[in-house]
Amino acid sequence: MKKLIKSLFILLSRLPFSILYGFSSVLYVITYHFIWYRKKIVKNNLLIAFPDKTPKERKQIEKDFYKNFSDFIVELIKTFSMKGEDYDKRIQFTNLEISKQCLNEKKDVILLIGHMFNWEWLTGISNDLYQKNTYAVYKKVASNFFDQEVHKSRSRFGAIPLTVKEVGRTMLKLPNDGSHIFLFVADQSPFLGRIHYELNFFNRLTPAFNGYDKIARKKDYAIIYVDMVKIKRGKYEARLKRITPDKEYFKENEIVEKFYKELTQNIKTHPAIWLWSHKRWKYTSGKDYQL
Repeated sequence: MKKLIKSLFILLSRLPFSILYGFSSVLYVITYHFIWYRKKIVKNNLLIAFPDKTPKERKQIEKDFYKNFSDFIVELIKTFSMKGEDYDKRIQFTNLEISKQCLNEKKDVILLIGHMFNWEWLTGISNDLYQKNTYAVYKKVASNFFDQEVHKSRSRFGAIPLTVKEVGRTMLKLPNDGSHIFLFVADQSPFLGRIHYELNFFNRLTPAFNGYDKIARKKDYAIIYVDMVKIKRGKYEARLKRITPDKEYFKENEIVEKFYKELTQNIKTHPAIWLWSHKRWKYTSGKDYQL
């Protein structure tokens, strides 16, 4: 059965984008108008984030999100067989001179991004960076098949996949000489028993991962935020922005705070490309928060 599913996904991935985006349009109708996939979560998240917007404005963001989410699903399928030239056509990276600047400073880099579509295609940046080694941090998924495919897709163009459990040891072991970049999708919710830090995110006290903050300060890494823009269907722009400390060095959790500040602005500017179906505000102050 696993071989059959894998063969099916590979076969679908070889279809041209025009056909896959046709599937996406059908998927949007099914998820939004028939099965209502996580619609209550999306509605409540939008209300939390944009209480000042009118119901009509939030409704439009909601619809646009489901269209982008459907595109994201077929784009994930396409990664099973995408080639380097496909990435070059689909995602444009700007401000790459920041990568060279960090190399000249002999500082390794933490590259931070939120769940902005299409964050999975960001691993294609490894061939454009000046650093020798790009590590893509990911959380293992329950399905061995999909976990293996995620591993393959993130390593196809030179990135080195690292699980969340592996990354800390790897970062502490490697020399900070400017030749390494670590890519984190950093806006996930920590488990209830592992909440060590909370911050203001869309005027809601929100638990946040901060492990990368500790390592970055310990080893004096450079920090870069990736501002994502969906130009049109199947076309993205990833803009690199250097995050710098207010003083000579970052204070505790300053990197986390500044990451969420950049992410908030990214979401406000392009609200329909963030993953609103995620239960981002399910915990507040260590207690359950029911949507």
